[in-house]
Amino acid sequence: MKTAGYFMAFLLCVGGLAVAQAIFWKMTGRAFWRAMVPQEWRFAVKPDDPVRMDSFMQLEEWAALLFCGAFLVLPLIALDTLGFIAIFH
Repeated sequence: MKTAGYFMAFLLCVGGLAVAQAIFWKMTGRAFWRAMVPQEWRFAVKPDDPVRMDSFMQLEEWAALLFCGAFLVLPLIALDTLGFIAIFH
Protein backbone atom coordinates (compact mmCIF):
# COMPACT_ATOMS: atom_id res chain seq x y z
CA MET A 1 0.00 0.00 0.00
CA LYS A 2 2.80 2.41 0.87
CA THR A 3 4.68 1.56 -2.33
CA ALA A 4 1.59 2.32 -4.40
CA GLY A 5 1.09 5.56 -2.47
CA TYR A 6 4.63 6.76 -3.00
CA PHE A 7 4.35 5.80 -6.67
CA MET A 8 1.14 7.87 -6.93
CA ALA A 9 2.86 10.78 -5.15
CA PHE A 10 5.79 10.54 -7.58
CA LEU A 11 3.44 10.53 -10.57
CA LEU A 12 1.53 13.45 -9.07
CA CYS A 13 4.69 15.52 -8.63
CA VAL A 14 6.12 14.70 -12.06
CA GLY A 15 2.76 15.23 -13.75
CA GLY A 16 2.19 18.50 -11.90
CA LEU A 17 5.63 19.73 -12.89
CA ALA A 18 4.97 18.79 -16.52
CA VAL A 19 1.62 20.57 -16.55
CA ALA A 20 3.10 23.66 -14.88
CA GLN A 21 5.96 23.64 -17.39
CA ALA A 22 3.54 23.36 -20.33
CA ILE A 23 1.39 26.23 -19.04
CA PHE A 24 4.47 28.39 -18.39
CA TRP A 25 5.84 27.58 -21.87
CA LYS A 26 2.53 28.54 -23.48
CA MET A 27 2.32 31.81 -21.54
CA THR A 28 5.93 33.02 -21.83
CA GLY A 29 7.58 30.94 -24.55
CA ARG A 30 10.38 29.72 -22.29
CA ALA A 31 11.06 26.93 -19.82
CA PHE A 32 11.52 27.74 -16.15
CA TRP A 33 14.86 26.00 -15.69
CA ARG A 34 16.90 29.12 -16.45
CA ALA A 35 16.41 30.73 -13.04
CA MET A 36 17.31 27.52 -11.20
CA VAL A 37 20.84 27.11 -12.57
CA PRO A 38 23.80 29.50 -12.36
CA GLN A 39 24.34 31.65 -15.44
CA GLU A 40 27.64 29.93 -16.30
CA TRP A 41 25.90 26.51 -16.39
CA ARG A 42 23.08 27.94 -18.45
CA PHE A 43 25.44 29.20 -21.14
CA ALA A 44 27.46 25.98 -20.97
CA VAL A 45 24.31 23.95 -21.72
CA LYS A 46 22.95 26.37 -24.32
CA PRO A 47 25.68 28.78 -25.53
CA ASP A 48 23.43 30.60 -28.00
CA ASP A 49 20.59 31.17 -25.53
CA PRO A 50 18.62 34.17 -26.84
CA VAL A 51 16.85 34.77 -23.50
CA ARG A 52 18.39 37.53 -21.40
CA MET A 53 17.16 37.18 -17.85
CA ASP A 54 16.26 40.20 -15.77
CA SER A 55 15.21 39.96 -12.13
CA PHE A 56 11.48 39.96 -12.97
CA MET A 57 11.91 37.00 -15.35
CA GLN A 58 13.75 35.07 -12.63
CA LEU A 59 10.95 35.90 -10.20
CA GLU A 60 8.37 34.64 -12.72
CA GLU A 61 10.13 31.29 -13.03
CA TRP A 62 10.54 30.79 -9.29
CA ALA A 63 6.92 31.81 -8.69
CA ALA A 64 5.72 29.27 -11.28
CA LEU A 65 7.63 26.51 -9.50
CA LEU A 66 6.39 27.58 -6.07
CA PHE A 67 2.77 27.77 -7.26
CA CYS A 68 3.13 24.27 -8.69
CA GLY A 69 4.30 23.05 -5.28
CA ALA A 70 1.48 24.89 -3.54
CA PHE A 71 -1.14 23.20 -5.71
CA LEU A 72 0.39 19.78 -4.99
CA VAL A 73 0.08 20.09 -1.21
CA LEU A 74 -3.66 19.32 -1.04
CA PRO A 75 -3.44 16.07 -3.07
CA LEU A 76 -0.47 14.98 -0.94
CA ILE A 77 -2.48 15.67 2.22
CA ALA A 78 -5.34 13.62 0.75
CA LEU A 79 -2.98 10.71 0.00
CA ASP A 80 -1.66 10.93 3.55
CA THR A 81 -5.15 11.02 5.06
CA LEU A 82 -6.23 7.98 3.02
CA GLY A 83 -3.22 6.06 4.31
CA PHE A 84 -1.36 5.70 1.04
CA ILE A 85 1.68 7.67 2.19
CA ALA A 86 3.05 8.72 5.57
CA ILE A 87 4.95 11.97 5.14
CA PHE A 88 3.05 14.29 7.52
CA HIS A 89 3.31 12.11 10.64
